[in-house]
Amino acid sequence: MKNTLLFTSIFSLIFFASSCNNCYECTKKCGTCEKNGLIVGGCDGDSVLNGLSIEAWKAYFESQGYACQYNNDVMDDICGSDNKATMEANHYNCLKK
Repeated sequence: MKNTLLFTSIFSLIFFASSCNNCYECTKKCGTCEKNGLIVGGCDGDSVLNGLSIEAWKAYFESQGYACQYNNDVMDDICGSDNKATMEANHYNCLKK
């Protein structure tokens, strides 16, 4: 009886823990570039990048004499697969916490 109760308790704990929403940290790659006081910026998926990745966009502006840096947009504690899918549809990369 004692073993059955222990087994049932462990099974229940594992079942409920696995049924909880997973949470994620989602990051959208963003950057800014500056030259002579003019600052331009964008993030992956923004229309200002004209379909380019942030890396290609940054490389282009650096070739034009701009100083560029990344300033990624990080969203923490995104929970549930639907919320993760929505974030990824908006160009975020989500990693399980």
